[in-house]
Amino acid sequence: MALMNGAATAASGSAIALLAWYPGHWLLVLLVLPLAWAVQPCRARAFALWAGYYLTAARDIPIACERFFSAHHELSNTAALAVGMAFWLAQAALLALPWTILKADRTASARAWRAAAATIVSAVPPLGIIGWVSPLHVASTLFPGWQLTGAALGLVTIVIAASVPLFPRTAVAAVPVIIAVLLANFDEPKRHIPAGWVAVSSRFGRLDPSQYRAVFDRSQSAIIAAQTAFAAGAQVVILPEETIGLWRPSTHFWWRPFLAQLVARGQTLVLGADLLSGAGGADAVSLDEHFRYTDSALILGDTLGRFESRQPVPGGLWRPGARVSAKLGSITQRHLIIERKRVAFSICYEDYLLWPHWRLFVDRPDVLVSMANDWFAHDLALAQIQRQSVESIARLSGVPLLRAVNR
Repeated sequence: MALMNGAATAASGSAIALLAWYPGHWLLVLLVLPLAWAVQPCRARAFALWAGYYLTAARDIPIACERFFSAHHELSNTAALAVGMAFWLAQAALLALPWTILKADRTASARAWRAAAATIVSAVPPLGIIGWVSPLHVASTLFPGWQLTGAALGLVTIVIAASVPLFPRTAVAAVPVIIAVLLANFDEPKRHIPAGWVAVSSRFGRLDPSQYRAVFDRSQSAIIAAQTAFAAGAQVVILPEETIGLWRPSTHFWWRPFLAQLVARGQTLVLGADLLSGAGGADAVSLDEHFRYTDSALILGDTLGRFESRQPVPGGLWRPGARVSAKLGSITQRHLIIERKRVAFSICYEDYLLWPHWRLFVDRPDVLVSMANDWFAHDLALAQIQRQSVESIARLSGVPLLRAVNR
């Protein structure tokens, strides 16, 4: 009987994930999670609820890992799938852990602070490094455009949902929250993409950096894609994450004539590329046995600049201690100024997370640029959930979103 009850609880968590995230799109359903958590009779059932939620929301991790690591010839298909299964199970267990340890007490006050603590612990580092599909995303539906205030009120709403089942009198606290929800949705800010800004998605697939011809052809394809967009009247063109792989002296040589044209015409290109860090920086010619790089957005042409991913995907790009690893960009990076517009960035894996975007919630820019490289997951629910997540972030911050994705 206990096993059946646990399975039923896990199934309810799974159903919530499917309704809130792809194929569903009703983030408001996330409020059922703290409510259901509050009424569970024991920690084991609380764990089952949240594990069911995270296992379902992240159900594509095994196949994504199998495709990614086998395509890079790092692991066999079987080994890559096994690693993916381990990642999938581990992330669910780790993210469910705060909700299990902090299982609600018998008092309303204890229930409130425990729900708040579990939400925060699972959304910010260190655990927040894998803090995808946070229930805090409900704030984007309830309080669009309210930024940090909206996130705080979203947390309050989660607390109320966790407290009401056994303490109905706490529902009184929901009255001002409901009023705030009505005000926020009635007065949701209009989000307009800047005129002349275009995000160009691609179907380049995977780039093999070991093949010189493939690297050259990718640069030529990227140049053609950008030229087409500029010829259609774009002033700023955005290409996806890691469009051309590693930026080398040879890469600069291939791009130099096109970049000179952009400068002459007053046009700007935002290009996804990897930059070697350390002594060689972006001008390094060879890869040492141990080297580090940044997963970056390069601003080229009429405006110059760069923005580094604050959290490259763990295991895929960010591998502390490994021979090859992306570096973490600074969490304090400011919005960039591109063609007189203040621009925030979300680089691939950051689309899933809330904490890298803290500046969005206190300092509203003119546009949020999302750049992703989903060649290994474009046909999976994972890619749709990524899109939903970054759209939620943009809506909560009240900022228009431009996305460029490579498939």
